[in-house]
Amino acid sequence: METFGAAGGLAHSKEFQAVILCGSGAKLFPLIDDNCPKALLPLANKPMLFYQLEWLETAMINDILIVCQEEAHKKINNYIHNVLNVSERYPNAKVEVIKSKGSGTSSADALRLVANRIKTDFIVLSCDTITNYPPNKLLDVFRIQSPTFTALFHEPLKAEGEVASSKSKDDDLIEYVAIDHSTCRLLFSVAGDEVDDELPVRMSILDKFPVVNIHTKLRDAHLYVFKHWVIDFLSKSKIQSIKEELIPLLTHFQYSEKVLKREGVEKYLKAGGLSYDEFYTSRHQSSTGGGFVNATYSQSMHEHYLRQNLHNPPSTASSTILLDDVEDDEVTTDFHKHIVCTALVAKEGYCFRVNSVPNYLEGSRALIKTITPEELVPRSVERAKGCQVGDSLVGDSCRVGEKTSIKKSVIGNHCVIGKNVKIINSVLHDHCVIEDKAVLEGTVVCANSKVLEMCNLKDCQVASGVSIEKEVQGKNETFID
Repeated sequence: METFGAAGGLAHSKEFQAVILCGSGAKLFPLIDDNCPKALLPLANKPMLFYQLEWLETAMINDILIVCQEEAHKKINNYIHNVLNVSERYPNAKVEVIKSKGSGTSSADALRLVANRIKTDFIVLSCDTITNYPPNKLLDVFRIQSPTFTALFHEPLKAEGEVASSKSKDDDLIEYVAIDHSTCRLLFSVAGDEVDDELPVRMSILDKFPVVNIHTKLRDAHLYVFKHWVIDFLSKSKIQSIKEELIPLLTHFQYSEKVLKREGVEKYLKAGGLSYDEFYTSRHQSSTGGGFVNATYSQSMHEHYLRQNLHNPPSTASSTILLDDVEDDEVTTDFHKHIVCTALVAKEGYCFRVNSVPNYLEGSRALIKTITPEELVPRSVERAKGCQVGDSLVGDSCRVGEKTSIKKSVIGNHCVIGKNVKIINSVLHDHCVIEDKAVLEGTVVCANSKVLEMCNLKDCQVASGVSIEKEVQGKNETFID
């Protein structure tokens, strides 16, 4: 473990710490390898880890823990210290890079690894979460409502949303998300593979929230803000997945006294200086039905959120969902006031995850739209006569040959592209060579690779350091050394 940062400048908030989880990224093969771990995969010519650090800097979070696999530790350390030079770029930040042992470390295990370093309420985000959603909007809901956690959801990119209408292998992409948009209350989030023909909904939810917005076009952004007591609870549990186990369990705590007592939650609340009775007296129920908010929650802020969300909620599923009213198997006196879960939907800026190759391509195109025209093609790029570059990002010191067309693509630094080449909806990493009359569509070519003349690759992935022989015709193929 190494720590980088320096004192000085304006004091940032010590209200929150942040944990960035850098997993293995198996679904991104062959884009990642020993030389390019997932966290450093270039996205619009910047490592993915850059985007989380920028978001946290905007939030003025100055205590950041990066948890990565042992084999990626050295490269991430080098990026933080030597490439990004975090001590100069973020002079108020303290960044610790911590390695986990074993390639199969779960998200919950990664949090347990740093549990003793977490002293405040904390933010957890994945290294594949890419967003510029205003962090204060998320953090203000957490500050105002003082929930157990606040989660961020987003509408999917095209690649994430292409799910068959009938039951299929892609059904696990669907999430049934119920949010009371008047209060930001997250009522439940259920994975599609857990639902057959009917979606069970507890009577305690329906009693408290007669009108429930259930979305099937929202995705969990894997960005959460937690109360500190959650890390103590997690440390003593056998939970392995934050999204698949911890979030559903905490959400379930809202309306299940039986589960609360079984899990011994009261001792964690008391250890954090908050007993059930103290929690009850510190909150009141909102007039909109079931939203338990802090007394400082002003009417003007509430009305503003109603205007922005209640009257213009995110799109719901177009198909009808059958709700199966389920009687609660335990006695509940109220929708519990001591556990509150909240959620926001990112409607501003961009928000997506780069957890698969299709999402990587879609995310690259989404980021192109956020870059000013002056920055898309730097002056160091050599453009021959008749070449066309449209809606594309081209890296430094590239050469583009005559009559070459580049559309909706990202070209890395120091790439050489020949004559009469067509590149559409594709991504090239640094130091790639594309020879004359080659055609790339929906294709990713990793660093230091070559595509020789007259090749035609559609929806392919080329691993780093690979040379594709001339005139190869490829479709939906993966080329590795």
